[in-house]
Amino acid sequence: MSGTAASTKVWRRIGVHAREALLRSLNPMELRAILVDVARTRATAQTAADMMQHWRDDRFFQPSEIDPREVLPTVTKLWEAVPREFVGVSLSQLTPLGSGIHLGGRGQNRVVTTMRGSEVLIDPTHGLALEASKRRRSGHSRVHLATHARCTHAWDTTDGSSHEVRFSLVSSAPDGGGLSTEADLLDLHLDYWREVIGTLVPNGRIQLAVWDPTLAGLLEPRGTQDDIIVVERPNCERTPWRNPYTTAAFRMIIDGEEPVEIGDGGFVTWTQALTRNRKDRCLISGISVDALVLQAPLLGD
Repeated sequence: MSGTAASTKVWRRIGVHAREALLRSLNPMELRAILVDVARTRATAQTAADMMQHWRDDRFFQPSEIDPREVLPTVTKLWEAVPREFVGVSLSQLTPLGSGIHLGGRGQNRVVTTMRGSEVLIDPTHGLALEASKRRRSGHSRVHLATHARCTHAWDTTDGSSHEVRFSLVSSAPDGGGLSTEADLLDLHLDYWREVIGTLVPNGRIQLAVWDPTLAGLLEPRGTQDDIIVVERPNCERTPWRNPYTTAAFRMIIDGEEPVEIGDGGFVTWTQALTRNRKDRCLISGISVDALVLQAPLLGD
């Protein structure tokens, strides 16, 4: 197992047998039992002064600078425009251990891990993809899910809080052949995001990247008006955007002196792995409500 310089020093101190037990030998219930003991002992030792110091100094506890009364009208407008195909889901704040690595491509140090074999939600699309896969495996032919949720990340930042509200869509459907499913799902998501971006952010736009010429040809007669970039070399670095997308991806941008990206979307292979069906097609998309409010502070007026 590779670790950081700091963790390597700790492993050396506790010994190889304890390391092997914690990493591999203990089953999940046994590991959880001793971690709960550790947490109980350390929590009992905390004083009120300790808690105040942590609240003041630890960025994970810092409240968002955005007034909830500014967020709520924006979330309401986003829900009002959701197509009827989408089912609303209220996600848990937790996802299974490994969601960040296997779905979002995040290092485990980038997510908040709990002692109960779970992670704090880092992206609503992870939870929606898991739920969509469950429904697909239960016999649903097409699944369209929507949610808004507060997400927490663990990467280093010098400003702002470690959490934000995101609004996300996930669609899962079987391959219809000839990239027709991909075109249909893109139409569904892009039509929604065009409407809300056009309503909420007058200077917003969507940039679409397609690295399959066949799909690009299908989209043109469907009326796709976005700034389409057809990637000519499929094996090159496909996109500098956030998620490991395939086939096509898009991002939502607010133009100004410095363009600001507030959301993105694209095709992922997550549900193929989760449903064990290589014919499944999955399109995810999402926007940072916090970023949207910060960039367009008059939305709630």
